[in-house]
Amino acid sequence: MDYMNDEDDLEMAGHNEYDEELEVSDADSDDFRVQADIAKLNADVAAFKASMAADSSDDDDDDLIDPRLAMASGIPRKRKAKKPKVAGPVKRRVGGGSTRNNIAELSADIKYQLSRASQAWVVDGRRDEALEIVLEIIRVNAETHEAWILLSSIYEEMGAMSDYIMAKCFAAHLRPRDFHGWISCALAALDDVTPGQRETNLGIAQLCYSAAIRANPKSLKARVGKANCALEAGNANVAAAEYAKVLKRKPYNMAILRNMAEAAFDTRNAKKYVELARGFYEQTIVYMRNGGPMEFEWSDVIIYIEMCAFMEKYAEAALALRSLARLLIGRADESFWDKYADDDREWDQEEDRRKEEPDYQPGRYPYGMYGPALPLDLRAKLAIYRLKLEQEEEATRHLQWLSPQDADVYDFFMDTPFVIKDLANQLFESRRITTALEFYDLYRRLTGEPDPEILVQQGKCYLEMEDQATAEECFIAAIEIDDDNIEARYELAQMYETAQEQEEAFLLVNEALQLEQEQRLEKGEHGDDDGGGSGKDQTAAKARQKRRVRQKVLKDKAKARPKRARRVYVRRMANKAQREKYEESVTNNFKEKYQRVLELREQVASGDKAAEEEWMAAAQDLVDDFRSFKEFYPWDKYLSFMGYGSFFQENRKKKEREQQEQEGRPKDEEGEEGGVDEEAVEPAQETSGLAAMAERLQQNLAPEEGDTTAQPSLKRSEHRGIPFDEWLDLFLEYAISLARHQKAKEAYLVCQSARDSIVYKSSDNTFLIHVAWAACAVYAADEETCVAVARFFMRNNSAATDSYRVFSALCRVCQSPVSWYASGPAQKYILRQIKAMDRTLLPPEIAESALGTWDHALPREEGQGPRHEALDVALLMLYGHILLTSTSYTYALNYFLRAAALDPDNPMVNLSTGIAYVHYAMKRQAENRQFIIAQGMHYMFRYYDARSASGDVVERLEAHYNVARCYHLLGIYHLAVEFYGRALGEAREYQERSGADGEGGEKLILRDFVYESAVNMRTYSLTNGDFASARALTENWLVI
Repeated sequence: MDYMNDEDDLEMAGHNEYDEELEVSDADSDDFRVQADIAKLNADVAAFKASMAADSSDDDDDDLIDPRLAMASGIPRKRKAKKPKVAGPVKRRVGGGSTRNNIAELSADIKYQLSRASQAWVVDGRRDEALEIVLEIIRVNAETHEAWILLSSIYEEMGAMSDYIMAKCFAAHLRPRDFHGWISCALAALDDVTPGQRETNLGIAQLCYSAAIRANPKSLKARVGKANCALEAGNANVAAAEYAKVLKRKPYNMAILRNMAEAAFDTRNAKKYVELARGFYEQTIVYMRNGGPMEFEWSDVIIYIEMCAFMEKYAEAALALRSLARLLIGRADESFWDKYADDDREWDQEEDRRKEEPDYQPGRYPYGMYGPALPLDLRAKLAIYRLKLEQEEEATRHLQWLSPQDADVYDFFMDTPFVIKDLANQLFESRRITTALEFYDLYRRLTGEPDPEILVQQGKCYLEMEDQATAEECFIAAIEIDDDNIEARYELAQMYETAQEQEEAFLLVNEALQLEQEQRLEKGEHGDDDGGGSGKDQTAAKARQKRRVRQKVLKDKAKARPKRARRVYVRRMANKAQREKYEESVTNNFKEKYQRVLELREQVASGDKAAEEEWMAAAQDLVDDFRSFKEFYPWDKYLSFMGYGSFFQENRKKKEREQQEQEGRPKDEEGEEGGVDEEAVEPAQETSGLAAMAERLQQNLAPEEGDTTAQPSLKRSEHRGIPFDEWLDLFLEYAISLARHQKAKEAYLVCQSARDSIVYKSSDNTFLIHVAWAACAVYAADEETCVAVARFFMRNNSAATDSYRVFSALCRVCQSPVSWYASGPAQKYILRQIKAMDRTLLPPEIAESALGTWDHALPREEGQGPRHEALDVALLMLYGHILLTSTSYTYALNYFLRAAALDPDNPMVNLSTGIAYVHYAMKRQAENRQFIIAQGMHYMFRYYDARSASGDVVERLEAHYNVARCYHLLGIYHLAVEFYGRALGEAREYQERSGADGEGGEKLILRDFVYESAVNMRTYSLTNGDFASARALTENWLVI
């Protein structure tokens, strides 16, 4: 039976639209040659299409499954959000229509260019020239289908597979009804084996198959191709839906059935699709029993019974297993065994129960076709189903065949260890603890890798056996392997709560709650898109949309929350000797890591990337270990570093809202204050056990707001055998390394954890921590943090000129737009410093009259540390520059003039004052502009006189350039050129005198002034039409 329809064999629309000959002169040989080349190209295209049609028309059943795609494979599936449905395909008309008669005729020039490209590529082998011609054709007319076809062929020959696939897709879009064109694109994408492109190519192929389905909705090949692509890409919903459509028309294809079953288990609406797949399997089984070809395999038996078990039809699963196994073994006529629903006597090891059946004939089939013939994995499944049905005796009979110590059993399950895992889990549920442990051990031996889920299950078994130390070891091992394991933390927290280890239980249960919330938010990204989306579902759709928005809000909050640090889990249930032995091993491990950190420092400093990665990993483990020790931090700070502080603040807010609801607070007010957070929590409440335990422990241990309990004291000077001073060096080095790798938040958190530790409370340590914090902010170009750290220095070193210089320097070296430097908080803070200085130095009566009654309250800084002994020029200049940056020129002049009165010969003071006057004069509403400019130039030339008399050539160049730039700003270009010229002359004299070649730090600064001056003079010359001077300036100064 042929499943490729007549529509599949349609020729590509428009492939012979050039039937008419061009009207040319018989004497024009060039035109005849063009016609011949075009005819050859059309013939090649037609032959290609004919071959495609022939290939597709000969499709048999096996061709529905494309070997390019992974089917029922072990490739990891990635679940993707379901895309919203579109009302229907939009029919796009190309060139006036989709039929060949409506495609626009190509112009003679395009035809000629196509001929040239074909000649250059096919005949002459000039591929680059052909590529250039084709790209030009596409630039002129992007809807030239033949050009895209030719371009794709050129790219294919070049090996540029990504460009080849894209060109084919563009060509296919110009012929949207061309079924074979879309299929060809999909196959090209699947044939590409470029590393890292598989996921992208699967998406392209799926889109192409979808377009092919729109072109020919009856094509099974396109539907199977689309389903295979979706299955490999992890989009199980699309795959299952397409497989179902194919199986409705071709119900007995086993390959498609297997893929349908694989996809069905991974869909969001799994029960619906599993039931559908089970129905298709039942049809196939009936078909084979009635004489159809036997394509059923043992793997199909497992698939079918697993679908029955998934629907919780364990009795049906057991019956189907026995019946299908009998069919494959060759005893299909012995259907009388099916009347024994509660026992599996036909698969017994002995003959006793089989002989009780009257229809059983002992000699008809060999003994080997009964008990020994049932594969061990199916026997294990039968044991699971009997345990589910609480038929313990039958399960025991099957378990006699499955000794975990048997080498044959081990060899058999090497390829299917998941069956042993399922059996062990069911044995645990049935309270057969010892046997379950034996099969868990067998599973671990089969896989060879530790499995967190199995470790948790083993821990539960040991808890049932009251071996708490071993159970604790299993749970902690599961957490160390899988840091996101919630169940292990919950079980461990329960065990610690019972053992009165309240603090450790508190930490574990809240780690679990935080992980649960993060996982819930990640799942929420996929939305609830299972529904069909009819008019009735508009309300539900709106609710889903609102829920997604709320989930996004919570997810953003979770991202902003400090990252939870990994910590060392102390074995609390072990005896003293075991605990000491474990602590010694952990300490030795960290000592080795620290020694490795010291060894790698030189390699890291030399720029070795591999050594730097290793150093970062070792440093992270060490820092996380230090941060995980409760004795180094106050309780509230410890919770914050471990990632719980903001989480509990949200819990408190939620509790407050619930109390307000109970008191009858109006809903309108409720919506105004954080209603989003409240509603966002509603769709997914925490696991009841976790929530109850968290609430119970939080009442006793969680910090309350405003808790001022005494900080813990420390009576040692080392940790893990490493002195605390060396730990601080490690903290700061690691933080700066994180900042250099653009991980600013993690770097800040490391600095904060060092600052808040009770170990580093001395002023020297605090100073070092904030210097490193400032370095991290500079690396991250984070001006806000730079300002915050600078304020710490000013607050802790009040009345110190250097602290104000640090503020200016940090804001200067931070490579970001100026915003926080001139922000309101920073401006007010500096103004308070100035007022404190004025109040300190002025007589009380003058200070009161000058500052006014508004400012009677002393600033906080005035009562702390030393006071100002004289007016601070640096402080006045700092505040003046903040005002100047915010374009408040008149206010800035007040402070600049105060500084000028204190230090009239300071070049920086005069330069700043002159610039403020000039900028003020340039304002639209400035009064007496000429007088203001004259004042500004007065200060500019006071600056110029002081700088130009310097013995440093860089300072003299700076003076020439700044005065020139001032004239340039005022539009007095002829004077600006004079001073630019002085700068260039000064630079030439210096080079002639010293023979400098522009090397060294000082000469780099000199070069900056020279380049700027030369560029501005060249611009002036070009504006005035003096091209000779502009050329001379360029050749003399601007040629590198």
